[in-house]
Amino acid sequence: MAMKVIYACLMGIVLTMMPAFAQEQQPPSAEDIIAKMQANLHLTPDQVTAISPILEKYSSKRDELHQSMEDGTADRDSIRTQMKQLRTDENQELSQVLSADQLNKWKQMQKSMFHHREGGGNGAPSAPGDNPPPPPQQ
Repeated sequence: MAMKVIYACLMGIVLTMMPAFAQEQQPPSAEDIIAKMQANLHLTPDQVTAISPILEKYSSKRDELHQSMEDGTADRDSIRTQMKQLRTDENQELSQVLSADQLNKWKQMQKSMFHHREGGGNGAPSAPGDNPPPPPQQ
């Protein structure tokens, strides 16, 4: 009887924690990204106005890809390739608005966000081309 109570308590804890873990895997919203960019890149009001539609467009595309992976309508490799292309296209559009320094900082922020979302390097897969080249052989 005591084992059943312990088991029930543990299952309750696990079930209450699952939504929190699921929440962490969701891509950040356009509003979240804009807030981070404002804080880290010191955007002007005109830049915020210009980048908002760009970020909203790509955020919705990322959401669609994320949903297709959850639904099982697309495989992980296909999603990874499409996500990489979205980042490239998004950065191309943002390069028309951000300064070179801001764009470099933004790319570093993207790497950090991607690394964090994928498990912080604990054996999680990374997108092709995201890894630095190996050191030269001696």
